[in-house]
Amino acid sequence: MVDSFRIHPAIGFARVGNSEDYVISPETMAGSPVAPGSALTGGLPIRAGTESDPVRSSDLRDANGALKRHAARFRIFAYPPSDGPEAYPRGGGKEIVIGSMVNGKTVDGILWTVHVANKKANQFILSEGGRDEGTAGIGGYENGNLPPIRNVGFPTYPPDGANQPPVNQRIATLASLERTARLIIDPGPRTIGGASAGPVRFNQPTMATYSDGSPFVEQIPDYPKSFPATSFPGELEEPSGPIDTLGELITDAKGRLLVLGGFGRAVTWLVGGQPGGVGSDVNNDQWLDDTSDGPVSALIFFNDGSTAPVAGAWVTTTDPSFAPQIRNIVTLWEDIYDSWVRSPVLNLAPQIYDVGNGAFVTTYKPIFDQQVAPIFQSAALQQWAINLSSLGASSHAAIGAVQAPTDPYGSEIFPILRDGNDPSQQTSSYMPLHLGDAGHSFLSLRDTQYFFVEQWSNGTYVASGGPSPGPGEYLDMAVLANCLGGRFSPGIDMTFVMREPSIYIQSWQSSGSGPFRVNPKNLGYGQVMPNVPVLGVGYVPRQNAVDFLEPGDLSKFLALPWHTDYNSCATHAPGQSNQLFWSWPAQRPVAVYTAAAAMNQVGPLEPVPPAAMEQQWSVRGPGTESDEGQNWGRYQDAMGMVTNWHMIGTIIQAPQIDFPPNVEPIDPQPAVPANWYLEVESQLPAEGQKVWPFPNYVGVPGH
Repeated sequence: MVDSFRIHPAIGFARVGNSEDYVISPETMAGSPVAPGSALTGGLPIRAGTESDPVRSSDLRDANGALKRHAARFRIFAYPPSDGPEAYPRGGGKEIVIGSMVNGKTVDGILWTVHVANKKANQFILSEGGRDEGTAGIGGYENGNLPPIRNVGFPTYPPDGANQPPVNQRIATLASLERTARLIIDPGPRTIGGASAGPVRFNQPTMATYSDGSPFVEQIPDYPKSFPATSFPGELEEPSGPIDTLGELITDAKGRLLVLGGFGRAVTWLVGGQPGGVGSDVNNDQWLDDTSDGPVSALIFFNDGSTAPVAGAWVTTTDPSFAPQIRNIVTLWEDIYDSWVRSPVLNLAPQIYDVGNGAFVTTYKPIFDQQVAPIFQSAALQQWAINLSSLGASSHAAIGAVQAPTDPYGSEIFPILRDGNDPSQQTSSYMPLHLGDAGHSFLSLRDTQYFFVEQWSNGTYVASGGPSPGPGEYLDMAVLANCLGGRFSPGIDMTFVMREPSIYIQSWQSSGSGPFRVNPKNLGYGQVMPNVPVLGVGYVPRQNAVDFLEPGDLSKFLALPWHTDYNSCATHAPGQSNQLFWSWPAQRPVAVYTAAAAMNQVGPLEPVPPAAMEQQWSVRGPGTESDEGQNWGRYQDAMGMVTNWHMIGTIIQAPQIDFPPNVEPIDPQPAVPANWYLEVESQLPAEGQKVWPFPNYVGVPGH
């Protein structure tokens, strides 16, 4: 018997590139060994056309040197009926592909429907708590407040902006017909079915289609599509090319879905003959980019003519990840998992957290290798993407080597970890030294992470074992663990709204959906009217008890265009400090060791690079030079990132690097250690401004 079919991952991530070619987004967990005893860690993209072969350095770019996109791959799993309310993890689950047998019936086909959109230009600003911006993060939506809106006064505002509408008129302003018709990029839904099908493109010429629950595709010839060229005819500047698509759909040989996103482009429309500026890190008016997000649904049909619905998923297209194997200390998985654990509505893990008393269960024994060790491994890996001193790199490497026994490690490690609920610990005396968000100068472990480490430090833990996720559940966890959490200011992959219980399907224990699924709005495609936008304001945080989300409702909270935020977030000085700390180096590397430098290193190579091996800034070359430490490793004019982002190199592990045959290493040259993570395939200059090891300070040219 089958109780439910579910798409995994529940949230999938495609990443932009400037090539028509693609690889598959990572389905293994960054920083963790891909197999017991393996030196290779997870997080690498998968070669197209394979089940799980990790890419090599030579697979990152196409024959013309363009950066390949990452496709998000979605699969369907069948689950047997559960006895009573579902618990997490439930384990089990069998993948369903074309040709699978289910209760004596053969799967004849799978029909997928996906609808993505970009709503960034018709959205509230991302507030960082500055003057006239309102409260940062979710606080800006509480107590009757709303942040200011982007592109205020559209379409007649002057280039220097216009007055913000009163708070009680901001949603209505965003909902105006002209704004929703012109500022939202909406290609409409697309369907695809069968094996090795596609591409089906999210562009203007391709028909909008959907599934109404039958194995037949319904067409929407009058769908009111919206693209920049039709919204702003003759009024666009396209510094990185036109936004004429948000990507496409294809299927593999087994009928699984692959969603490819956009090409990393940004365009600006003219106001009074003037293009938009890029002076803000996150809120630039007159700009559109080709990131997107939206729901993924599927219908299974069998050889006897019957069909079966499938619990849906969500896909988002976001920035590149130029360090895919380096795990964030706080990942998107930890952020979402912590929210689900501590939410009285979602109540994911009552054995860990007592929602009635609002407290962790002190008798719970965390599983060291699953719930504690990844934090230490993440800390160790940071050295490959930031400018640590040799001493700092060695100290981080030692943390990564910590094993389950607590003595003496627990008494040494736990006290230096920052308690996010203690304002007095928002200083550089505690770890991690990455930046935080929403009133927190520094990053803290999520509350559930902090509890796990505290239990371990007290000797209350088990080394391994415990309930294991099923293969579909592992996909949910691994994909989210490869993305940024903790610093949602605004973030790269997702942002602060992912902590909101109201955006998820809350009946997960009884509906067959399982956890972590975004709650989609029924858009009523059968009632579409020409020239009337289908998508509106959509989700506004803290406005409803339960929220239903439209396409574009998650990515709209991120930076516009994304390039400006990526450019900015190398290092910053938090609060009143004049010392510089890192933003999110596991997604946006700050300082790197190049493969070429490793090849020319003399003497035995240890797990930590020697002091003599110089680093380079990940972002370097003409336009990046500065005498001010706070401006190192970025373009001084963010337009440089809009046009050059695809030239940045990628950090990958030594075993997957194809060292160039035309470079003769020093003889004798030891093999590069397997646990070195080096930059490859950069198209930026081989040399750049000198990298000074941490610590660095505002206004100080050296260290």
